Amino acid sequence: MDWLHEVLLQWGALFRPYVRDIALAMVATSLVVFGDDINRFIRRQVAGMHFFWRTLIFVLVCAFGYGAFTLFVTPLVASQLAGLSTIWLPWATLGIFTLLGILAQRRRQA
Repeated sequence: MDWLHEVLLQWGALFRPYVRDIALAMVATSLVVFGDDINRFIRRQVAGMHFFWRTLIFVLVCAFGYGAFTLFVTPLVASQLAGLSTIWLPWATLGIFTLLGILAQRRRQA
């Protein structure tokens, strides 16, 4: 049983240097999965505005809003992942990406 623990530690150690990249992929994937809902909500909020303002708000949200969200949320997700033990890091990563994949499939985005 000690060999299994060692294998899991080695597997987790492979993930450890890439925690920030994994977090960025999780945040970006979440934006892809939920971006349509966010855009739909914003579209409803600005529906009564002039075309110029609607377009400006849409450009600001898509270009800067999603970028700022990614910039600020990625370190938070990375710190949460970094706090996991080396044994649990790969399992949590696979679980989160599996959940995002299931959500994408249910939303027919896969």
